[in-house]
Amino acid sequence: MNLLTEVNKEMKKELGYGVALVGALAGAGALTAAMIRKKKREEIYHEAELKAMNELDEMMSENGDDALDCDTCSCAEACAAAAEQAEVDETEPEEQPADETEEEPSAE
Repeated sequence: MNLLTEVNKEMKKELGYGVALVGALAGAGALTAAMIRKKKREEIYHEAELKAMNELDEMMSENGDDALDCDTCSCAEACAAAAEQAEVDETEPEEQPADETEEEPSAE
């Protein structure tokens, strides 16, 4: 009976190692699958970004090459002033309107 319990313990030990090995392999497989999905999402995002940039370039080129060349344009100073004003407007905090309703003193 002693021999039978030792064999039983040895089988349980081997079974435990097998379960641990299967668990480790499953974890590695899940990690690999997650990394592949992440890489695919990044590729899709990058392709969409390139497509959007190309569409923007096409839209800008429809306006003509003169619109993109501010160095030779006669309105280059006006464009620079407008850009500076836009930067100033973005950095200044918006003023809150004063509360128009004031409390009236109560007549006692």
